[in-house]
Amino acid sequence: MKNYQADKPPELSLTRLLVPFFLWIIIIFALSAYPKAIIPQGKYISWDKLAHVVEFSILGYLTARYTFFSGVAWIHSRWIPLTILFGAIYAASDEWHQLHVPGRLGTTYDVIADIIGVTLGFWIFWRGIPAYKAQQYNNKVE
Repeated sequence: MKNYQADKPPELSLTRLLVPFFLWIIIIFALSAYPKAIIPQGKYISWDKLAHVVEFSILGYLTARYTFFSGVAWIHSRWIPLTILFGAIYAASDEWHQLHVPGRLGTTYDVIADIIGVTLGFWIFWRGIPAYKAQQYNNKVE
């Protein structure tokens, strides 16, 4: 049976981890600062909530990627709660920010959609970890 336990946390360069992460945070902030909602409201489905889920699932994925591959032991050992906690705090702060933008509203339902998105992004990243660890293990064996 293969042992996927690493001696130290996996590590990627800070540039590869932080540039996409901060770019996405800037994009979310810019979209939230737009004075009028860009997403049309549907009759049966709220495209706005779907946009929140997609937008924050990308953030959840990038946050999970950063915390998992940071190479910092205390971050890596707590990467799951840190990912969800950061996503929830950023979601709440994003909605608070929208309260101060003319023509925009910040709602609890949007925060819930954002947290669902962060959790989805985390889950997508988490599902890819066994493949990554198997690849790392196979590279060590060869």
